Amino acid sequence: MQETKKPSNTLINSYALSNGLNTMAQNIPQIYLAMFMTDYLGISPVAMGTGMLVARIFDFLVGLVAGIVIEQTNMKRGKYLGWIRLLTATLFFGNVIQMLDTSSFIHNATLRLVIVMLGYMTFHPSMNFYSAARASMIPRLAGADQDQRRRLTLRQSQFGAAISIIGSAVTLPLVNLIGRVTGRESLGYFLAALLFSSMFAVMNLSFCKMAAPYDPPTDGKASGGKKPSVKEMIASVYTNKQMLVLFICFTINAIGNQLYTGVTTYFFRVTGNYSSYSFWLTARSTCGFLASLAVPAIGRKLGKKRALLAGWILNALMGFAIKFLAFRSGQANVVVMGVCMCMKSVAMYLYSAFNAIYWLDCGEYGYYTTGVDNRTMAVTVMNWPTKIGFAFGGSLVGYAIAWAGYQAPAGGNMGSFASMDRFMSVIGLIPGVLTVVAATGIFLFFRLSDEQAAEYARANLEREQAARGQN
Repeated sequence: MQETKKPSNTLINSYALSNGLNTMAQNIPQIYLAMFMTDYLGISPVAMGTGMLVARIFDFLVGLVAGIVIEQTNMKRGKYLGWIRLLTATLFFGNVIQMLDTSSFIHNATLRLVIVMLGYMTFHPSMNFYSAARASMIPRLAGADQDQRRRLTLRQSQFGAAISIIGSAVTLPLVNLIGRVTGRESLGYFLAALLFSSMFAVMNLSFCKMAAPYDPPTDGKASGGKKPSVKEMIASVYTNKQMLVLFICFTINAIGNQLYTGVTTYFFRVTGNYSSYSFWLTARSTCGFLASLAVPAIGRKLGKKRALLAGWILNALMGFAIKFLAFRSGQANVVVMGVCMCMKSVAMYLYSAFNAIYWLDCGEYGYYTTGVDNRTMAVTVMNWPTKIGFAFGGSLVGYAIAWAGYQAPAGGNMGSFASMDRFMSVIGLIPGVLTVVAATGIFLFFRLSDEQAAEYARANLEREQAARGQN
């Protein structure tokens, strides 16, 4: 078997840019959806929390089988690229539908909630398949070369951070402009989602065209390991001790992060500082981009595990700072809040560039020790913590703001909380504690080194080459 041809810069940039544009489009509902539902669609916080919990549980259940379905099917236009092409449309429509203001033509709040849920259940389950297929393309593009794998994931992280700057700087000004022109501020969120989703769709299909030689239709020859059964794929999760540690710790952290992300907009709304929100979102994205540029040096010096620990510890410290410093004596300190947002973004980018590789390393470890190739399942499990975070952390947003006594805008105000102390615990203290627990688990129980992962990947590639040579 010939060695994998190294991907060109153009192909790597296309891989990174398509994902970055999808993230930019997804960030609109991720950042603004809770506020959009309570303040524009007139959905109560408790109803929002309950409805989105149902949608997110459905999303998680789909995520459980995504890797199994991908591994058990062979798409005509490439095992993984076929899925990526197919999902372009569902990701586009699901994202846009979530930000559609139906209040002007649907008068029942429950029905408006159902429509948001349908958009969510179109976009996010599609992301289960899309993320797994994209991550599975990394070995196709880079082979066993760890440097090439890091190159792909680092470029993706850097492009994502750079594009986030644009999205953060443009979204709210666009919303305000459309609001002034049309008298409907909510229309701006919809049009921003439509614009960014369209850009993603064009670039995603372009990437599929360029990457086609790396993922040709299967010829049915042996891959080097036996084809796993559904039972073996499921067992690969709970029998792979390193993957199980990652799964538990990433899940705990994801719940806290989704809670923080879902309520951040409310801080700026209720304190009368919404006009500065765009500035701080842009500053946050800029800091994340600068951090992503430093990741290669950090990764070489610290290694992936220490980079993860450094990021989570910094993230937790910023959560505690938000709780105790961002709102004191009845006054909001927007500068403290903004700086903490920026540092939390830096913390995330310290390790997020390696995110897919953590799970691929566990997949290589499992393949090496059992002879069963479940690497697609490994990168599917990568999505499970995020999905659980969305299901529980994201759904807790509605219940949490209800617990803090949120009152939606009325009479020209921007909404309010009966207890800001409770709200500051929701946005800072609880996420910080969860992240500390997650970091402790990684420190104590995750044992897979960078050197071991590289050795497993090389051995697995040699096994595949030998198997193909016998056919």
